[in-house]
Amino acid sequence: MNVTLVPLHLVDGVWRQVSDGFGRASKRSGGDLTVGELWQGCRAGHCFLFVVHDDQKVVAATVWKPELWRSGGKFRCLALYGVQMDQWMPELHEKVKQAAINCGATSLVAEGREGWKRIFDKAKVLRVTYEERI
Repeated sequence: MNVTLVPLHLVDGVWRQVSDGFGRASKRSGGDLTVGELWQGCRAGHCFLFVVHDDQKVVAATVWKPELWRSGGKFRCLALYGVQMDQWMPELHEKVKQAAINCGATSLVAEGREGWKRIFDKAKVLRVTYEERI
């Protein structure tokens, strides 16, 4: 598997291959960002699109955004989807960390299901978001 940080000028061409995956992930997790908002962030250069692919197809994609918090620079995951995570996550994790460092971030941040523990096994849990319907 190959992990690629998609250059800004190629985002539109690649987006057709990843938009359905982001849509499914958002529906499954109740995501607060639409696929269109993710696309706009990547097109504008505010967010980074990484894809995991072999020679024939994209198997995973993720969008990350550099943010400046009071506690320092963060690189926050806005969306992630994919299959067979064990085959590509270590390489993706390293590629994301390098991009974060290049952006001046001191940590990676992700919110979502508890599955993130498998990726960030040494991470400190800052918060978990819950929603109760009334």
